[in-house]
Amino acid sequence: MRILALFDDGNGSVKKALPEHDVVSVGIGNADIVMDLADMKNIKKLVDMHKTEPFDLLMASPPCESWSFATATRGGGNAYRDKETLQLRTFDNWKELKYPSISKLVARNAPEISEVYSRYLKGGINGDLTALFVFELVKALEIPFVIENPLSSMLFERMTRNGLDFIKNSACYSAYSDEFPLKRTGFASNVEMTLKNANTAKFRMKQLKSNRKILRSAIPADLIKDIVSYFEKKIQGATS
Repeated sequence: MRILALFDDGNGSVKKALPEHDVVSVGIGNADIVMDLADMKNIKKLVDMHKTEPFDLLMASPPCESWSFATATRGGGNAYRDKETLQLRTFDNWKELKYPSISKLVARNAPEISEVYSRYLKGGINGDLTALFVFELVKALEIPFVIENPLSSMLFERMTRNGLDFIKNSACYSAYSDEFPLKRTGFASNVEMTLKNANTAKFRMKQLKSNRKILRSAIPADLIKDIVSYFEKKIQGATS
């Protein structure tokens, strides 16, 4: 299979897990194709590439920071956006949030508060642009796809509001490897998959000796192989 792997430039999980497949990784870091996936002009480049050498599957793990509930706040949403509207927070709204790190800045009228908000806003804008990039590419390529984000991520609601039809499959990383935390994760796709889930994990963060950010961006190899197996069966069924 020829697989287009977006955002596989950090840990390279997809490419490492599938040496027997033709995986083309894309991202701003260490990837086969170095490309800004927040720049809509690059969609055409990937579509043209697909016309020359067609891809069988699109896999994408867009940045989840501004969509996840890791920075959950009272009243719904997170420190980046409102849960109901999915809109990014204005400066005044952001300052009112009951989120510890923000509340402390506001309480002491910290001089750096505008700079901190700017970092949140920049992350949120990147989240919006990279999500839109993936959605528009899915529509343009019209091939099977898998989009990964935390199970409770607001990204899936954004997909629905953008008119994408998908099945939300779920899996837990710990069900595939003891080297990963539980991490309940959603995999939006046009193919239904029965992936493994779990309630516990042997892994503990104190065991981690390498870069924590790299761990968070990594996906267990056996989980990736399990996902791809569904599309291998689909292709085999179509050619038999």
